[in-house]
Amino acid sequence: MRTPMNLKLGSRKSALALWQTHHVADLLRAAHPGLTVEIVTMDTLGDLRTDVPLPAIGAKGLFTQELEAALASDAIDLAVHSLKDLPSTLPEGMKFAGSPRRASPLDAFISTRYASFDEVPDGATIATGSQRRKAQLLHRRPNLKFADLRGNIGTRLEKLESEGFDGIIMAHAALERLEMGGRVTSALPAAQYVPAVGQGAIGLESRIGRDDIDALIAPILDEATMRAVTAERIFMRRLEGGCSVALGAYCEPTERPGEWIFHAWVSSTDGQRCLHESRTGVEPDDLANALVEDFLERGARSILRA
Repeated sequence: MRTPMNLKLGSRKSALALWQTHHVADLLRAAHPGLTVEIVTMDTLGDLRTDVPLPAIGAKGLFTQELEAALASDAIDLAVHSLKDLPSTLPEGMKFAGSPRRASPLDAFISTRYASFDEVPDGATIATGSQRRKAQLLHRRPNLKFADLRGNIGTRLEKLESEGFDGIIMAHAALERLEMGGRVTSALPAAQYVPAVGQGAIGLESRIGRDDIDALIAPILDEATMRAVTAERIFMRRLEGGCSVALGAYCEPTERPGEWIFHAWVSSTDGQRCLHESRTGVEPDDLANALVEDFLERGARSILRA
């Protein structure tokens, strides 16, 4: 089997998406000297509909469908996503092909008024576009007020001051990748504020049967990241979760050789009904499946619909 020496990568047009796609291109060129990489950019529905909260749009794959259509038509060979945007169930003929090494999975609190999230007083307004983040904050701080936050990274940071928010919550990795890590006031610990499935990881999507693409990307994939995010995606898929529900899952190695810890969160959108647990073991997939069974017995599906 010959690996291709000309590759088309599909990407959204945002600064973060382009950073991630150029990063993948650089990794591939380093692994395959002489490889030519073309980046094909496109807008997705989620990029175009910034006037309403994501759950109001009511569709899955808001940031991926257009890239998947390009994959299906051979307009691109590989789609590059923020893995947290990639649904756990993909269109027929498509597959999650892997991830390079993960960056920070944490949520970041950004404020010009308070030195940490713990200092934020009751009645303060926090802006976020994520149901999960809002629910987790409401669970611990029910007296906070919330505003919806959409747009690219720069737009969100501008709104922090122009809209008078007391703080905003964003993905830590996004700020680091765009060299804006200095704007982070504090990172929220994963054990208490469980990140989105795949947060901090880049997700590569390809067509089933493209063994040449599998061979091409194999050198840039990270085994530990793959084990973690695959387990997280099992948890999300079995609970039928997505970006419009309050579900979090994060798996990582512990300091003990061969041991992993899996943090799981499911709640109603108001944060009042909640399942939250951390569990250790040696196989991430087994941890995910065991937590799913436990959460289902405790009413996870009815909680997610609340």
